[in-house]
Amino acid sequence: MKKYKTPIIVGVIIIVALVAAFFAGGDNSTVKPQDGNPNTQSVLPNEENRGNDTSVSKDENKSDNIKETDDAAISEEESRDSTNAKAETDRQNNSGVIENHEKESPEQKQQDIDYSKEHGMNIDSQTGTDEYKTEPVPEGKPVPVEPQNSEITDKEMTCVLSVRCDTILNNLSKFNSDKMDILPQEGVIFAEREVTFYEGESVFNVTLREMKKNKIHMEFVNTPIYNSAYIEGIGNIYEYDCGELSGWMYSVNGWFPNYGCSRYELKQGDKIEWQYTCDLGADVGGYTESGGGQRDE
Repeated sequence: MKKYKTPIIVGVIIIVALVAAFFAGGDNSTVKPQDGNPNTQSVLPNEENRGNDTSVSKDENKSDNIKETDDAAISEEESRDSTNAKAETDRQNNSGVIENHEKESPEQKQQDIDYSKEHGMNIDSQTGTDEYKTEPVPEGKPVPVEPQNSEITDKEMTCVLSVRCDTILNNLSKFNSDKMDILPQEGVIFAEREVTFYEGESVFNVTLREMKKNKIHMEFVNTPIYNSAYIEGIGNIYEYDCGELSGWMYSVNGWFPNYGCSRYELKQGDKIEWQYTCDLGADVGGYTESGGGQRDE
């Protein structure tokens, strides 16, 4: 019997060792990389940020967000499914669909092209857009100014700024139920008020600064393909929080530009409105059947 005892013991030891190795190695398969988009930047109203929010000098205020599209190697977010590819492109700019060329006369199309070219846009004859996928602006409207070409001066100016999401109040059945507690009762995140900006600054510059100053959360991603920042969330309310057609849009003086907020250079007295849409802009005046994207006031 002794001659079989040693092989049996050795065999048991080998089996125990194999089982132990199996369970020790099995945990490795459950380790997952951390989620997170390195391209996304947030302004958070926490203790760490408060010092920066309230003690930024004038020069820092002017420069903290001017060249954000140049400094970071940031890739564009993958486009999501949409019922309207053109509308989705405009949504990626937080902008309105301001042109529906099928509805325009050839004469009007050409007038818009000529006007945009005369004011500095390089419209490609093949694509009908500039290098950042922007169609000609309507005659008489401001053309985009590239952030890398902007000249910020020390001259102080004023504009009016507001941020609201009251459209959600009419679409509560679609709204993210986990965020009901943070939804403003009247749908106003930043009440309309006069704010200061510096000559040459963009809609993005002043919006970011005011959100920081007032400790309001704001998250954005830089999109080089559009040469602009894209606002994903304000006040912890994000795109898609109220359905697949929801997100943030901006207008200036009642007009929804067809380009991103980093490319809209402000003028004295401009009125900026950030509005949350639950229907690709149709509920805030940023998308119409005629494609005008304008709200006459």
